[in-house]
Amino acid sequence: MRPMYFAPALLTSVLALLPLRASADQAGYLYAYALNESRFGDFVYSVDAYKPFGTSKSAVRPFVDVFGNIDSKSAGGAIPRIYSDNYAGAALGLQYTNGSGLRVFAQAGGTTRVGAVASVPSGGDVRGGIQLYREWGGAAAHRAAYGNFYGSGTYYSRYQDTIFYNQLELGRRTSASPSATEIYVRPVFTIDSKSYYYDNILELTAGIRFHPFGSRGPSFALEEAAGTYTNRGGLPASLPSSYLDFRPTISYGVSL
Repeated sequence: MRPMYFAPALLTSVLALLPLRASADQAGYLYAYALNESRFGDFVYSVDAYKPFGTSKSAVRPFVDVFGNIDSKSAGGAIPRIYSDNYAGAALGLQYTNGSGLRVFAQAGGTTRVGAVASVPSGGDVRGGIQLYREWGGAAAHRAAYGNFYGSGTYYSRYQDTIFYNQLELGRRTSASPSATEIYVRPVFTIDSKSYYYDNILELTAGIRFHPFGSRGPSFALEEAAGTYTNRGGLPASLPSSYLDFRPTISYGVSL
């Protein structure tokens, strides 16, 4: 999936929407990635800078979000869809967060097309939803094995669409060093109220991630994903029900 590959999408995935630690949410973050998808033969580039204001001890805070995406194969009303559209935007929002990795937010702003083609016209952009991120093990706990979970439900006014995204990553680090290599698997499950824009899929990814510059530098990953559509919706008949996708990825995240 694409980020959330962050997402944030996402990230991520995404990823992710590849979310950052829940603690980093208290300070905000900048997250960027570039990936190649073999099944579509396209390159996706994404950046998201998010910064809350006020005291970090406050559960409710305003924030600003600046974001952009570029996809070499984007086309109006066609795949690839939402997270890899060609657009840039900015928004102001309000969020609630707690120490358990829960975030509830609403934001409003605007977007503009980047390049010659975008899936929908530029204009207002309202988003709202709920996110949950939890992690365990890893270097912070002095353990080689690690895991993290990211789940979200988000409404996008630009597409009049709601997306539910869930991923669980389970992996193992080769050492306690910040430059340790990670080997991991990641099941992903998504539900899209329109299906045509982001798909309803089950996906299992296996990958290896390198940190040649340690925890503060970019990371490089090689992933192979196997997926299947759980509801084809309005997808073109030419797309097979199942697929394989090789995804080399470069990503970088830093707390603000």
